[in-house]
Amino acid sequence: DYDDGIIIDRGYELTTTSRALYAEEVNNVCIIFLDIVGFSRMSLELKPIQIMDMLHDLFGRYDNLCDRHGVLKLETVGDAYVCATNLLKERDDYSPGDEYLHAKDAALNALEMAKDMVRQAQHVIIPKSMPIESVQVRVGIHIGEVTCGVLGERLPKFAVFGSAVNLAARMEQTSLPGRIRVSNDFYEMVKDSETEWEGDKKCITVKNMGEIDTFLLNPMTREKELTSFLTSMLTDGQSGKEGKF
Repeated sequence: DYDDGIIIDRGYELTTTSRALYAEEVNNVCIIFLDIVGFSRMSLELKPIQIMDMLHDLFGRYDNLCDRHGVLKLETVGDAYVCATNLLKERDDYSPGDEYLHAKDAALNALEMAKDMVRQAQHVIIPKSMPIESVQVRVGIHIGEVTCGVLGERLPKFAVFGSAVNLAARMEQTSLPGRIRVSNDFYEMVKDSETEWEGDKKCITVKNMGEIDTFLLNPMTREKELTSFLTSMLTDGQSGKEGKF
């Protein structure tokens, strides 16, 4: 129980008032964390307006991806972008089986979102980079239970918190440039639909949570294979033309 807040149970009429507009516990929420590789160095080398323009370009692309994939944008903090799936959905009519299927769909949407986020970063150029260099990001995803609500009286803010959020952040912190690190719980939801996993599972230690199995995914693998194939086709075609003269 909360002294200054309430937990809403969907399907029940609320009779309690609170300072908070609402608070709610939600299961099977997919949390996506992303940040820019080397952002601290960029902040020292570039003018603030250049940083703002770069972030506006990148985050604008991610906002469009949220609309495309049905993902809820939660917040941006500095160079970090946080979003989620399966958070603000009506669940009153879910049967246990339906809830699992909805969670699986939400996980697949989150994974497609994360892969597109990595790909879109390739189209954002770091200002004054010589040679020209595109932004690189790292991503982390976890699925679990969160508490969400609207906090504050002045500029009230929708907030999401809990151990699932902390673990998603940890997935991002231990990820690699251009890669997506996911928890074992999330992996189990999407493993039958995704094949581009990089290496074997890796166990990492998370404060207050112990050892967690994780998996790493490279969303650029297929793009590199396609580029290599097209380059090979063009090269072979050019060689064939030269042989005719």
